Amino acid sequence: MVLIALLLLVAGSLAWRLKTRVGFPLSARLNALQWAGWVLGLVVFLASMAVVVPPGMAGVVVLFGKVNPEPLPSGLHFINPFSQVVEMEVRTRNYTMSSTSDEGQRRGDDSIAVISSDGLTVRLDATIFYSLQQARVPEIYRTIGPDVEERIIRSEIRASLRDAAAGLTATDLYTTKRQAFVEQVTKTLRNAFEARGITLEQMLLRNVILPDQITKSINDKISADQDAQKMAFVLQKEKQEAERKRIEAEGQARAQQIVSQSLTPQIIEYQRIQALREIGAKGNLIITPMGGATPLIQVPARK
Repeated sequence: MVLIALLLLVAGSLAWRLKTRVGFPLSARLNALQWAGWVLGLVVFLASMAVVVPPGMAGVVVLFGKVNPEPLPSGLHFINPFSQVVEMEVRTRNYTMSSTSDEGQRRGDDSIAVISSDGLTVRLDATIFYSLQQARVPEIYRTIGPDVEERIIRSEIRASLRDAAAGLTATDLYTTKRQAFVEQVTKTLRNAFEARGITLEQMLLRNVILPDQITKSINDKISADQDAQKMAFVLQKEKQEAERKRIEAEGQARAQQIVSQSLTPQIIEYQRIQALREIGAKGNLIITPMGGATPLIQVPARK
């Protein structure tokens, strides 16, 4: 735009020089061309000084190969018209390396192959969330360039995963020490990124792909552990049931003992008399033999 502005200003100046050498009506036309060139050139020149940085971006000002250390935040700015502004994203971004062809930034199997301490090759799927530090964007552009993912992010992910996996077995990566592995890789990546003006927000270990024979062994072990836990639960339940039955039997025996000790001949005779009274109250004929023999009860027939 600066070149266009200069050409318009030069054209206006030439029209101003020529109009004094020619007569009317050509001089009038050159006069109009003169002012049009000057006005348009000035407008274009001023427009070349204005730059708008979109939201979520930061501008890096480069003048004749020299990078300005102060970044431009989002918004309207007026700069040297001969400067170039390179926009770099400072939003949170993610980078995925996956064995699934359409999940990561690259097509095909892009998982990371690592070698565990027991010599097995394990493939890992990982995703990181990161952002560029706005205050250090000019430094990043000057030392790394705009392609941060290919030059830094990708290589650091591979290196940190391989270094951390070297101290663990394949089984540890798949089961008990997976979280500790993620924490170690996160710490390594955060330190490496911070030194370059990049903030690591989160690291996710999405998948651990073991060799087939190791996967089968782990699944068999997990199945055996579950069977053992199930058997222990059944035995514990049966033991509790046996204990419940023992306590219940002891309670019943104790209750029967208490009842048998409390039944005297007088109480039994009293309860017998009360029962006969209740039967007689219903209109039944009761014949009671002498000597405490079993009474005879005649129930009248229903009409």
